[in-house]
Amino acid sequence: MAGFRLVTASLALAMALASCQSANQLAKSDQVKVVQGAELVCSARNDVDQAVSSVNSLTSQSTVGEAEQATTSLDKALKTLDVAEEQLSKAEFREYRDQVKIFRDAVVELRSNKALTLAEASEQLKGQAEPLIAAREQLMAITVCIDIEEQVTGKPLDQQASKN
Repeated sequence: MAGFRLVTASLALAMALASCQSANQLAKSDQVKVVQGAELVCSARNDVDQAVSSVNSLTSQSTVGEAEQATTSLDKALKTLDVAEEQLSKAEFREYRDQVKIFRDAVVELRSNKALTLAEASEQLKGQAEPLIAAREQLMAITVCIDIEEQVTGKPLDQQASKN
């Protein structure tokens, strides 16, 4: 029976370590996907710019075939850009989610060490917080959040508070 408990405890410890490693591995993988996604978006934007230039270069002397080709090229470039931007957004969200998990795991680990001072715990968490903050800022750069009160009243919350 003691052997069974030891195996169970070992399995639980191995799963905990694997989940910690997998969160770090996922974060690294998602960081790579963000970089790749940004490269795809930039490439797609260049394709859109070239397609727009083709459309703008059409003159009254251009043929219907040239106009159709320019329009088709622009449509294709815009679709590619949409897909690239969607993939980048998903990768940025996944990276943020992974960083949140890594930070939460670090907090749980620190809680178990009752001998740590608050200063020591704070110092250890700083290193874990930096990637989380960077991922949050990156995600917020692509996310538009509108405060519900501001949307309803049309006034920023600080103006509403000054009236109350």
